[in-house]
Amino acid sequence: MRRRTGHAHQLKLDLDVMLPGDRTRFEAAVAAEAERRAFYWRFRLVAIETVMMSGLVLIAGLLIDQPTNIVVQASVTVGIACFASGMLLIWLSSVASGVMIRWRGRRR
Repeated sequence: MRRRTGHAHQLKLDLDVMLPGDRTRFEAAVAAEAERRAFYWRFRLVAIETVMMSGLVLIAGLLIDQPTNIVVQASVTVGIACFASGMLLIWLSSVASGVMIRWRGRRR
């Protein structure tokens, strides 16, 4: 995946001269983009883990001369379980993050 590179002068941004409202909107936009990219990378890791685990089960089952239909069924089952558990972990980490943010906000 290739990204456009910016001009060197475009990267210079003086946050000290920004108005407080502009700075707040800018920080919110940066935080939203960081959260979106974090979800993308977490999802990507779950997908890679799923393929690797189901492939490992498939190869191991075929190497020990198990019936092909049982090995394929086990591989698909492991893949589904791995993907579901990964997505559940992503969701739970998001929920826990939201709870922690609310809890910290009430303490202040």
